Amino acid sequence: MKAVLRALAWALFCFSVPAFAQVVFDNPLVRQRADPHVTLHTDGWYYFTATVPEYDRIELRRARSLDALGSADAQAVWRKHASGPMSAHIWAPELHHIDGKWYLYFTAGRADAIWDIRLYVLENSAANPLEGSWTERGQLKTGRESFSLDATTFVHAGQRYLAWTQSAPETTRKATNIYLARMDTPTSIEGKPVLLSTPQYAWEQVKHEVNEAPAVLQKNGKVFLTYSASATDANYAMGMLTAAAGANLLDPAAWRKAPAPVFASANGQYGPGHNSFTTTPDGKTDILVYHARNYRDILGDPLKNPDRATRAQTVAWRADGTPDFGQPVPDRGRVASKPLFRDPVFDGAADPVIVRNPMRGTWWMFYTNRRATAPNLPGVAWVHGTRIGIAESRDDGASWAYLGTADITLPQGQDATHWAPDIVRADDGAWHMFLTVVPGVFTDWQHPRQIVHLTSTDLRTWGNAQDIKLASDRVIDAGVARLPGGGWRMWYNNERDRKSIYYADSPDLVTWTDRGRVVADQAGEGPKVFQWRGAWWMITDVWRGLAVYRSPDAMTWTRQQDNLLEQPGQGAGDGVIGGHCDVVVSGDRAYVVYFTHPGRSGADAKKDGMEQRRSVLQVTQLFQDGETLRVERDTPTRILLRAD
Repeated sequence: MKAVLRALAWALFCFSVPAFAQVVFDNPLVRQRADPHVTLHTDGWYYFTATVPEYDRIELRRARSLDALGSADAQAVWRKHASGPMSAHIWAPELHHIDGKWYLYFTAGRADAIWDIRLYVLENSAANPLEGSWTERGQLKTGRESFSLDATTFVHAGQRYLAWTQSAPETTRKATNIYLARMDTPTSIEGKPVLLSTPQYAWEQVKHEVNEAPAVLQKNGKVFLTYSASATDANYAMGMLTAAAGANLLDPAAWRKAPAPVFASANGQYGPGHNSFTTTPDGKTDILVYHARNYRDILGDPLKNPDRATRAQTVAWRADGTPDFGQPVPDRGRVASKPLFRDPVFDGAADPVIVRNPMRGTWWMFYTNRRATAPNLPGVAWVHGTRIGIAESRDDGASWAYLGTADITLPQGQDATHWAPDIVRADDGAWHMFLTVVPGVFTDWQHPRQIVHLTSTDLRTWGNAQDIKLASDRVIDAGVARLPGGGWRMWYNNERDRKSIYYADSPDLVTWTDRGRVVADQAGEGPKVFQWRGAWWMITDVWRGLAVYRSPDAMTWTRQQDNLLEQPGQGAGDGVIGGHCDVVVSGDRAYVVYFTHPGRSGADAKKDGMEQRRSVLQVTQLFQDGETLRVERDTPTRILLRAD
């Protein structure tokens, strides 16, 4: 009963209304960096270190703002040993400036015994920790030899303390606890450590019994020690201990432990924890820096997953002087590049489709790589002989880097033209591509084209090509979607029937039955069909922008009056109509990714030179107004593609 009352009191306490200065950050600040630690030094720089996914080195970087840390140069200041101590599991570095020197506290194991985890210290006397040399000061002894990690240090009432995580060697219980001791030097403790916290609540014992990663915040006459608990997946959460500033911090009875998490998964942020604290440059606003993933389900061991990313948000303060961490704020996304992407080979990117690559933890964009800058190509030969380019985004869609071309094997041979892929993933994990194929390179449009089905296990190499029998010998631009009741539907352009949109159904993505015409009110190509906000939507390229249709059942379609992207935009490469798009639905948002011909404007619009052939990819967010869609192409687009 007492435990229930304590939990109820804490819940009421957490719902009190805070007052604080709100600062919004461009989360995630640094991708694939866990266990973040930020130091705002007297020189005005934010110094940042964190665990790298390879667990093999310690990096430092600095920036004038937290938002700039992600783009700051990362310098490896120390690397693991080849063998012996400090040769495996390099974790949780923290940077502290003590008595005129810099110290890095970190965790490491041994290559021959990777779970023999202990605490170690590096020292640097340079004014700038990215300069000078780092000296190994050896193991930071805690008075007992057992699994030890996550050291932090702080000063209270003139005394420096060390807080850390360690398993109790005197028990067979596989749990990690929080300990505290005085420090007599920056590399050693004195006296007997005291146990402050052990996993006692159910929320601290999910999959593993864990209290780890202590961090200290001092304010309003109190000392707050946060820690993280449970497995390092979506169950990971922050707890908190509180002591009065005048108390004896080495007396466990001086600390009050919150019975419920103070910070847990919410708003698309999973497993928030292993935090540190800093402030705004003026020191007036406290900031929580932590890691979290932006998806819940993890394949394999969470410790081998690289996608914990560093995030930050302001700390609110209640009227009684205690912190209110609230919930993890949802990521806003980064402002997308303008243009979003240019192909570095032929500068002719068009017809995009975007999929998540779970093997790399990134997003891949496949596109028709038109040969816009190839010299001396007559007629429309530059649109033929094309391959499918691949670009990759590591920042949830805001920027893209060229990777090369898809390795596609076709019975039509190496001279075949590849156009307008669409890609979906089946329940068994296999990838399926639906590719428009033209059997050669031609100078006009009067030649057969068909849709070919291919499969892949890695998204890079595609084979098992099979022609799909559809309504005619002139079909292009497949768009495939999963049906709610099971099976799949393909929409495509039948050029033999006034470029009307047709459709076909399949139970397995291999065997298809053509169902005939579905949209014929106007010519169009590149049908993209998706579900969003309770309706089916189809967007087609009608060469004067993008037409939009709405359907309750993916069968009967009603066209909206206005086209998207018909009016030229003002951004770089966006001053013309938009064409052939993909739509990516991410949470409640939807983004339309389209191509433009930047050179087809002004007095030279009708010419057929390289500048007019050149095409780039752009992105803008979709907005719904009742039963219609609209875009704001001149508004900077904050894009956030979510893995779930």
